[in-house]
Amino acid sequence: MLTLAQFAEQQKHRGHRIFLHEGVYWNMVYPFYCKPAFIYKPFDRGESRPPRLRSLLGYDHMVRRPEEGNQWRSWMVLEGENLSSFGLSRLPSKKRNQVRRGLEKCEIRPITDIERNIERIWEISFAAACRHEDMGRALSPASNFVRDAEKWKQRAREEHAFPGRDWWGAYVDGQLVAYARTHQIEEVMVFHQTRVDIAFSKCYPMDALYFTILEKASQDPACKRIFNGKPMQPSLNHYKGEFLFQAVRFPCYFSHARFTEMAKKCLPGYWRWVR
Repeated sequence: MLTLAQFAEQQKHRGHRIFLHEGVYWNMVYPFYCKPAFIYKPFDRGESRPPRLRSLLGYDHMVRRPEEGNQWRSWMVLEGENLSSFGLSRLPSKKRNQVRRGLEKCEIRPITDIERNIERIWEISFAAACRHEDMGRALSPASNFVRDAEKWKQRAREEHAFPGRDWWGAYVDGQLVAYARTHQIEEVMVFHQTRVDIAFSKCYPMDALYFTILEKASQDPACKRIFNGKPMQPSLNHYKGEFLFQAVRFPCYFSHARFTEMAKKCLPGYWRWVR
């Protein structure tokens, strides 16, 4: 588990433009636009603002009460009783069977030796990038994975070395076939990335990974809420829902709400950074 200060320092090391102002670690995610370094922690409107010269185009953050916000954001979230009582018996019957098969066929364990797994991590990630490109959902061309393969692997090594960043792997006959990356900042856990080799889909490695990570989190009294991306295509939302995640709306305050709405419509490249 990380503190906010530790997380901010790691993000700064990764190249993010992080600075502390009025008790909040801010991140300049785009020239003259700021968000908190850890976007999932709400605070009151007006409690903290980034310096004006660093946020000429605005800033946004999650707020505690709906009346303080002027927009909403949605995430897939596991919290409350769904988290505290998470277990095999809470899952739908079909998913229970898939999890059992996954746990029988796969060995789930933390990835402690990045060098022994780095090639498979890259291969699985590259295959996922190709699939996303074919479906029109890629943020960058899959060919970048080949061109920048060594840089990508070095970044993975550096991120694996950060304390508090958890890498979990699913292994079949000693071979890595799926992995998940999570981190927990104070009481909030975040799924950062999940990838699977679809050639091993009948071994249900991702089901076994999800269940193992979530069961462990449910037994941690410090973990109160888990974020797992935004609601996306129905099939992915349904998959997460089988593990008790629900789409939840959170109030947010945008300092330049009209401007960001215009950017959303007219400047999609800019909006990808802002949101």
